[in-house]
Formats: sequence, structure tokens, C-alpha cells
Amino acid sequence: MAHDHHHHHGESLRDYFVEQLLTIFVVGLFGAVAILLYTSGRLQYVLAEQFRLPVLIGGIAVVALTAIRALAVWKEAGAAQKHAHDHHHHHDHGHVHGPDCDHGHDHDHKHEHDHGHVHGPDCDHGHDHKHDHHHDHGHGHDHDHSADDHGHSHDLAWVFARMMVLFFPVALFFIGVPNAGFSQDRIAKMLGKDESIGDVNLAAVASKDGTVVSFNDLNDAANNEDKRRIFEGQTALLEGRFRRLGDKEFSLIRLRMTCCAADTIPLKVRIVTPYALSGFNDLEWVSVKGQIQFIAIPGSNRYIPVIKVAENSDVSKLKDQSKNDYE
Repeated sequence: MAHDHHHHHGESLRDYFVEQLLTIFVVGLFGAVAILLYTSGRLQYVLAEQFRLPVLIGGIAVVALTAIRALAVWKEAGAAQKHAHDHHHHHDHGHVHGPDCDHGHDHDHKHEHDHGHVHGPDCDHGHDHKHDHHHDHGHGHDHDHSADDHGHSHDLAWVFARMMVLFFPVALFFIGVPNAGFSQDRIAKMLGKDESIGDVNLAAVASKDGTVVSFNDLNDAANNEDKRRIFEGQTALLEGRFRRLGDKEFSLIRLRMTCCAADTIPLKVRIVTPYALSGFNDLEWVSVKGQIQFIAIPGSNRYIPVIKVAENSDVSKLKDQSKNDYE
């Protein structure tokens, strides 16, 4: 009982509320950062689209829960302050001595333990059982309070250490991370070597109505005969990064993220132009318009998507070179 009572006094009470406030602050920041990552569009650099909305919902839920917890701690602080005031008032009036009392607690406590005789009515230095009980309580109070403060001061140091570790990812957000996709060097390493399609006749496919297609659709169709028949001959409009393979041939590149940035893979579409193409640098963003075909890799049963460009003017450099690499 004595330990529980003094756990909410002095230093221990302050340490408890410092820990609560720091936890509320850091956890609330986590929720706010999740919301800001979504609203600023920076989640596109680390998460696939299907996982971005849950991050927003989770951030809102965390902020709401921290607000509820903050209100609970505020009410708890008010109750603790009232309890501390009542406790102080009780201790101020716990011992009432008569006007003839001329001795301290230590003297009488020792005297009563050293002597086993009964005092007469004229004795002016005796203490009754009730006074001894209060004296023992006060003595225990001082001892427990000191030990309790020491333990909580030690715990508070670890609280600050934990908060610093938890705050680290929040600090990364405030300094601008994540702020972009992969570097050009990283993309170049991911792409590997492009396979040769040899000399093929790209004029043998009948034209169909034009459509805007995605890299993902074309790469999936390359592995499915029915889809190849649907797309072949259509006019594609695509935007991607340029990677030169020859005077009249280059790869158009985008990235696909299945879950997060760690599982990113490149998507490639081969582009063939009627004339030698110049004025483009590797990994610049370009737009392409041309006819879709699928060419079998020589010596293999694999197909790759190819765009046949009618005129070199159908390949143009984009003004915005900071586009998102992910499709």
C-alpha cells in the first residue's frame, strides 16, 4: 500500500507523464507522416499503388488514437494533481501535539523501546500506540520514496533513448526521404543486356485502330498467344526512358513494382525506327507512337513486344524529365 501510494508522488509522477507525453508525440508523428507521404505522392517511390490507401487509413487511425490517449493522460494528470493536494493536506494535519509536548519523535521512540515500565499520570514524555503508528508510517514513507525516485530516473533515461530510435524514420521524412526513384546508374544495372531480334520484316502486320497501351499489358501479351493476336497491329502511345541499341533501334523502359521498391523489375519495349535516330541520350524520357508487333527471339520460343515507328518524328523528347519511373 505504501509503495503504490508513493509511486504517484514527486519525481516518479513527473517521469510517468514525461514518458506518456513523449510516446504520444512520437506515435502521433508516425501517423502524421503516413498521411503526408500519401498526400504528397511520395509513397509512389516505395510502395505499389494497391498498398498506398491502407497507409493513409492507418495514419488517420493512429492520429485519432493518439488524440484519445492524449485526452486520457490530460484527465489522469488532473486527477493526480488533486490526489497530491489531498495527500499533502492530510500529512500537514496528521500529528497534533499538545501545548505541553516538549520532545521529538526520536527521543520518545527510543525511550519506549528501552524501558518496559508503565508511566504515571505525572509523566510528561510518553507516547500512546496511535502516535507510534504514525511515526513508523512517516519513516517508511521517506525510505520508499527515495528508492522509487531512483528507479524512475533510470527508466526515464531509457525512455529518451527509445524515443530517439523511434524518431529516426520520422526525421528521414522531414529531410526529404523518399524524394525520388532509382538513380540512373541503378536503373542501368537493373536493365541488363537487351536480346537481339535480328533482321525482321516489320511491315507484314495489318494495321488496326489505335489505342493507348501500358508496358505491363504489352509484356504480359508477349507471353500469351491470345493476347498477342489482340494487340498486334494496334497503334501504341507510350512514354518511357530511352536506351540506345543501334542507329535505328532502342529500348523504351519503365519500372514495375509488385509490392515495394525492393521487388522492382524493368519493363522493356523494343522500338524500331525507319531512319537513323540522333539527338537522344540514354535514360532520357521520350514519347513514342507506333504499331505494335511481337517478335520471337531467334533460337527461342519467347516473344518480345516491338513498336514499329512510321516516322522518326513520332519519337520526341519529353519536356518533363522528372517523371515517375513506375508505371
